[in-house]
Amino acid sequence: MLKVEIAISEAQMKNKVIPECDLKELKEILKVGVDIKRMSEIEKETKHDIMAFIRTIEVQSHDSFKFLHFGITSNDIIDSATALQIKDYCAYLAEDIKAMQASLIEKIEKHKGTAMLGRTHGQHASPITFGLKLSTYLEEFNRHWERLKDIKNRILTGKALGPVGTGASMGSAALKVSEDAMKSLGLNSEIATGQLVARDRYIEFLQLLGNIATTCEKIGTEIRNLQRPEIFEVMEYFESLNQVGSSSMPSKRNPIESENVCSLSRMIRSFTVPETEAAVTWHERDLTNSAIERFTIPYSCILTDYVLTKLTKIISNLVVNEINMKRNLLGSPLCISENLTSQLTIKGIDRTKAHEIIRKVSMEFYEGRNDLYTILRKSEFGKLFTEAKITEFIDPLNFIGSSSEICDIAIENTHKLWGEKL
Repeated sequence: MLKVEIAISEAQMKNKVIPECDLKELKEILKVGVDIKRMSEIEKETKHDIMAFIRTIEVQSHDSFKFLHFGITSNDIIDSATALQIKDYCAYLAEDIKAMQASLIEKIEKHKGTAMLGRTHGQHASPITFGLKLSTYLEEFNRHWERLKDIKNRILTGKALGPVGTGASMGSAALKVSEDAMKSLGLNSEIATGQLVARDRYIEFLQLLGNIATTCEKIGTEIRNLQRPEIFEVMEYFESLNQVGSSSMPSKRNPIESENVCSLSRMIRSFTVPETEAAVTWHERDLTNSAIERFTIPYSCILTDYVLTKLTKIISNLVVNEINMKRNLLGSPLCISENLTSQLTIKGIDRTKAHEIIRKVSMEFYEGRNDLYTILRKSEFGKLFTEAKITEFIDPLNFIGSSSEICDIAIENTHKLWGEKL
């Protein structure tokens, strides 16, 4: 807040709104810090945080500067200071996203060819690779990186235009003062507004954090599902020497970290709702946004940082059970039904008829009449293909498509983003 006050005063001097003054005493406070204890005492008396701030600064600077807070209002300071905080936070957020991308890339490179069951509707589907599954998450974080880059120009905005946004006390130099002050702080200057920086900017920012949280919860949910004993294809790192999974069942190894990620991700997303409500104020401003934003912005930022850091650690230490991935895959013969249908179509059978042939084969398999190979040999499929071809077609390891290539492209896309200035 003091940085903003100083920047505005310097801009006012530059544009001859106020006379040249020495701001040395104000700048010294930047080094030692504002007397927060005294400021809190004054706020109890005034019931006004910014007035308490101004009076504290005046005392600390020995009233050396007579034009402190000239021609501006509380939210010129609050909103511009908030923009500076968000600016600082964006650097942390970028590092968090990059760390997440790096942890995903490490696992993708190792497992881009590790075949496993794909699942749709919770049922076995065509084969994929574990690297491909992780690449879908990597590409989401690539888009989050791009979104952060795209919105910074809109969200890092402050103002110095006074109580109703006209800058009247500063005369014809008002717009230039606001522009110069914000530029010196590394911010954009709001143009048409009332007393507040327009809240659509904050909404967009919190929606980005909510979007990131959604990706985090998606990953956490998948880890939790794949750790289920009947699947057991991945597992959070578990410290076998000391860690306890349950107070009653000593055998338990629960995905508690992923559950924590999912829980907090929902909290992050929830803050976009009150921030959206806070954007609706009376006329040029009221105070209905104020109390809300003391929670929505800091809590969303802190929790997003926490969740990203925690999830990055989970992925880095994730135990990947390749043996069970292969066992589950080979134990689900019908996961290649797509391939069988495609092979019939390529052979010249109408696609709809090919689908019906394999559907009947599948129903017979479900009824337990025989193994898939034998059923296929006796069906119309067996009349068109040799035993060697049938063996080749029912091997799920031969039907992972472009999984590995997609992994490489996703990694390459990430490296390109890292080469850009965020």
